Formats: sequence, C-alpha cells, structure tokens
Amino acid sequence: MFGRQVSHSAPRTLIVLQRKEVLRSPRSLTLSAQPAKKSMPDHVVICGGGIIGVATAYYLTLQGIKPLLVEKSGIACAASGKAGGFLALDWTDELARTSYGLHQELAMTLDADIGYRPVQSLALSATAAKRGSSRRHSAKLPDWLDGSVSGGQVLGSVQTTAQVHPEKLTKAMMAAAERRGAQVRSGSVESICTSEGPASQVTGVIVDGQHIQADAVVLALGPWTNTLAGSLQLPHISGQLGHSLVLKPSTSEALPADCLFVSWQNKSGKVSEPEIFPRADGTVWCCGENSMVDPPKDPLQVKPRPGAPAAIQEVAKALSSHLDSAEVVQQQACIRPLSPDGSPIIGQHPHVAGAYIATGHSCWGILNGPATGKAMAEMIATGASQCVDLTPYDPARLIRNTDGVRRKERFIESERTHLADCEPIGWDSHL
Repeated sequence: MFGRQVSHSAPRTLIVLQRKEVLRSPRSLTLSAQPAKKSMPDHVVICGGGIIGVATAYYLTLQGIKPLLVEKSGIACAASGKAGGFLALDWTDELARTSYGLHQELAMTLDADIGYRPVQSLALSATAAKRGSSRRHSAKLPDWLDGSVSGGQVLGSVQTTAQVHPEKLTKAMMAAAERRGAQVRSGSVESICTSEGPASQVTGVIVDGQHIQADAVVLALGPWTNTLAGSLQLPHISGQLGHSLVLKPSTSEALPADCLFVSWQNKSGKVSEPEIFPRADGTVWCCGENSMVDPPKDPLQVKPRPGAPAAIQEVAKALSSHLDSAEVVQQQACIRPLSPDGSPIIGQHPHVAGAYIATGHSCWGILNGPATGKAMAEMIATGASQCVDLTPYDPARLIRNTDGVRRKERFIESERTHLADCEPIGWDSHL
C-alpha cells in the first residue's frame, strides 16, 4: 500500500531518512469493502489503561458505546505515562498521518492542558568532549546548544512535527470518556472467556476471579498482552526497556521547542542514539539506554537499570550548559511493545468473534494512539474502520490456525473448572 514497508521498531532517525521514499504521494485509502451493517455490542471490555486502550474507550463513547476499561495498576502507569510524546506527520505511514491530525483535534477539543505544541526536529552529533572544545559547524543548531555538538540536519518543521505530554493526554482522554459514560475498574484480567463450538465468540473476561460479561473485548495490554496467550492464540509481543529522565533546567525561561535526535559517542567510544525533548511546561525529557527484557508481572515493578539514568544525564550535560546543573525531577523506565514483524497489530482476532487486538506500536504508541483507538472503535461499532485502512496491521498476518482448535479445547476444559469457582458479576454491578 505504501510502497516499501517501514518497520515501526527501527530507530527514528533511520525512519525519517526513509520517509521520502515511502510517503511522497497524496493521502489515499483503499478501505475494505463495507460489510453488512452490524448491531453495536452491548458490553465492551477494554483490557489496558495505556494510550491505546484509553483512546479506544474515548472514541467508543463518541460512537454511543459506554465501555468498561480494566486496568491493573493505574491509567498511564507504564509507557504511556513515561514516553516522550513526540509526534511526526510523515515519518512512517498512513496510520501516523491520520493520528497526527487527530492529535491536533484533541488539543483543541479536550478540556485540559495536554502539553501540545508544534516543534522543530533536528538531528545532530555530540561527544563527551569538554564544552570548551565545541565543534559547532551549522547555523541550524539552536543557540541553547552550547556543548560539544556538530551537524544540525532539520528532520521536521513546526508544520510536520509536534509534541504532547503523554500522561496528561492519556488521563484527559480517559476523563472525557468517563464523562460520556465509560467506566474504569481496577483489577487484573486473568483470562478471556469464549463460547464452545466451531464459531468461537467472546463471552466475557475473568477479572480477579470474577466473571464479567462481554460481547467484545479489546486487548490493549502492550507487552503484557502475552499474559492472555492461554485464552487466545496470540502473536508474541516482545518488550523493549527504555530509560528516561525528566530534568528541570536552572533557567527561568522554558527552552525552545526543539526536539533533538542525537548521535552520541561517550568517553569509551560507544555510540548510541538518545533523544532530548524540551517540553511546554519548562521541563526537558531525555531518553536512551534501550535493551530487550521480559516484562515483570506488574508495570509498577519496572525500574531503571543501574547506571542508565547517569548515562542519559551525561548526554544532557554535554549538550548544553542549561542542562548541566538541571534538577532531576524523575528518573524512570518503561517497556515498549514490539510485534514479531515490527508493525502494530490492530484489528479483530481471525478465529474468535468479538476479540480485538491493539498492541505492538513500539516507540510510536503515543503518536498512533488516537488513530488506533478511533479505528478500533469504528470496527467494533460498525464492523469496519473508516478513518484508516487497517489491512497492513491485521492480526491474521501473525496468527496461524495450526494448533488453535486443540488449544481452545484444552482452555475451555480448564475454564469450566475456573468458572465454577468464580463469582459471577453482572454488567451493572461490575464496579
């Protein structure tokens, strides 16, 4: 659809250098043929309180559906509360283009400060050399970068790149959804319940030992989607641990709206690609030090790796005197979900009616959250996405019906035993 496919999990500076090959043509959608009009589900349960699950809840309420969102640890408690919030119009694909526009709409329609603003995006090089040995060679570098930096390639302008505060955005969308009738339940989703027979259909979820009725269930658990692989045949979602700092510069004035993508060489010669984003609230978000990990049971157990925050702070200090003595407001870590082929997984499960999957967005979860949520809401309410073609993200590309029948039979038998011990709970009393 878009010419050569670009992996969503590739480094962002590599993606932007490829973007002109991928998206030179005007926007055009080849949507799937419209199915017969379907009736809206009565009971929709969303598993996961990150940007994907919350955006789905938000746009479902615009469709007249009042979903129940189940979250174990808190809204935006994981990657959606710790991400950088960088937005790009034309760095990846049509999903991003659609979502970029939705971010602009949300900034105007949400009754909350979500830290949205257009930004300039730059690529530059920096080393651990002393500040006096600055190697500035480009007028494109902002004045506040007075460290050992060079280069200065413009990656995006205020017309094509922006930023948002992810935690503020996610919580504002959830609050808006709740005002329109969505509900949040604190709890752990243990399994998905499905009907017996060849035409499998979602019937509910088990949350902390209680059965909640549902005729549509959305799995938006990021790297924790794997915890439900016993209930459904699911592609494996890998976890990428990312570290970040939030700094408060000593200067009284906020730094300019420049998002920096840095090629960094430390004192030992190791090269990495940290990112530095000044925010509208006067803080500066800095990230780096990525590695692959298995997620712990609870998102709140994700902690920074020893030495990672200090390595990120070293970069910030080398770039600018404004960050040299900056206060460390937060040092944190989160786990980003990666799909087997690097592209998001968005759509209905190929073998279980009423089961929907939305995960695998890698470092682009905040950018693509609104379009993913809107597309999922349209699919649940009408049978097909209208805002964006979901064909490239169809879960069927990664789910093969090999041992699915035998796995389902084994799961149904174990679920009979489990349900016998569970307390049934009606939709109106699920809180």
